[in-house]
Amino acid sequence: MERALVNLINNAIEASEGGRSVSVRGEADDQKVRISIRDYGSGMDKETLDNIFIPFYTKKSYGTGLGMAIAKKIIEGHKGAIHIESRVNAGTEVVVELPCS
Repeated sequence: MERALVNLINNAIEASEGGRSVSVRGEADDQKVRISIRDYGSGMDKETLDNIFIPFYTKKSYGTGLGMAIAKKIIEGHKGAIHIESRVNAGTEVVVELPCS
């Protein structure tokens, strides 16, 4: 799980050009733990969102395009889910939900 969260946080930091902030929040109830990672970078277009979990897919000029696919696999391996909301020029929020049991 640490590897998945590091991948997600690193992506948020890289997307936050010019020193824009990144927030990481956690909350829990009796059923689940929810971790939210929010950046205020350039956001992602629909094509990127549609393909973000496909191995080797990337729009970056560096990297392998495996980070998000690996993160999703790890999270789902813990019976969790990952959700992404993004708007171009408004940033991205990645939410990871994990069961408490």
